[in-house]
Amino acid sequence: MSQRLISAFQRLQALTTKGLISADISNPQPYYSYNQTTRTWDPVQTDTTQRSTTSTSITPLKSLTLTTWNIDFQQPCKAERTQAGLNYLEKVLLKSNADNNNDRTPMNVIFLQEMVPNDLSIIQQTKWIQDHFFITDLNDTHWRGTYGTTTLIDKRCHVQRVFRVPYSTSRMQRDGLFVDLSCFQGQKANGGSEIGALRLCNTHLESLLSNPPIRPKQLHLASKFMHGSGPGETGLPTPHAAILAGDLNAFAPEDLTAPNECGLRDAFLVLGGKDGTEESFTWGRQIPDWLREMFGCSRMDKILFCGGLEVERLETIGAGEMAWIEYSKVSEGESDDEEGEEMWITDHLGLSANFRITGFGGKEIV
Repeated sequence: MSQRLISAFQRLQALTTKGLISADISNPQPYYSYNQTTRTWDPVQTDTTQRSTTSTSITPLKSLTLTTWNIDFQQPCKAERTQAGLNYLEKVLLKSNADNNNDRTPMNVIFLQEMVPNDLSIIQQTKWIQDHFFITDLNDTHWRGTYGTTTLIDKRCHVQRVFRVPYSTSRMQRDGLFVDLSCFQGQKANGGSEIGALRLCNTHLESLLSNPPIRPKQLHLASKFMHGSGPGETGLPTPHAAILAGDLNAFAPEDLTAPNECGLRDAFLVLGGKDGTEESFTWGRQIPDWLREMFGCSRMDKILFCGGLEVERLETIGAGEMAWIEYSKVSEGESDDEEGEEMWITDHLGLSANFRITGFGGKEIV
């Protein structure tokens, strides 16, 4: 079968009963803001201007804190673990809100992977998210599988567009969830501000080994949207800068070289980190001993970037964080001294990075 026919067949496979979702190209989707009056999540009209679409004032995007975390969907008690994870993120990311100075709080974007539909309901019911964030998903309409990715966007950001790029190579219904944010990229000759797009990609690459390898192909496709407008005629602008983050399942030899082959910088390595060291591992620390003996530890989760950006800080989050799981009440007449137990929120550590947007040629933006 010719390569062109194979590609056409893969795109046909990507069409789901949830709707016509075309693989390897951008599929626009809405995003939502919480209406405090009606207590509902309402779609926000996207545009490419700097005009505000909500009552929240827009802060010029010159720096960003990006956080990514995979909350395992296969382990039991998913709802309790997701709620514990959100409580933890509030404590970590909104701690500077104590002074009630909105301008001093870092601009936050949160990537979550392995969400299930009930997790999306929990997110919508969480007050700190209602108060501070747009969300990209109310339900699983834009997923191809039973679980997927979702992104929380600081309400002070100006969102230009949201779109997904399903991977035709995926046997596990994986995709890239992209968000374009308006950012300052330099000064015009007349002294005005030059507005560009910071393109963010939340992704969960293929989980298993394959021959030939699939993950490098998926990363390569995503990188085309990071460096430019994507393959073919998309109508998308070329971004000023781009960040990709998530669970990249980077445990095989080809995963070590894939980011560089795609023209992407690895935040961990840029800041002096070394692969194979204890500090590099994001998976394997919070799993049973027998599983660690089988698979070891690895740096599955990464933050990659390109364009007018500098990474200033990167740290792991979620180490040792537990969720309290309360046991079901025993029947009358029975006694049980133990009321519950703790379990890890997830088998992955998350990552949180601070980025500074630079102007043309890496010039400082003031």
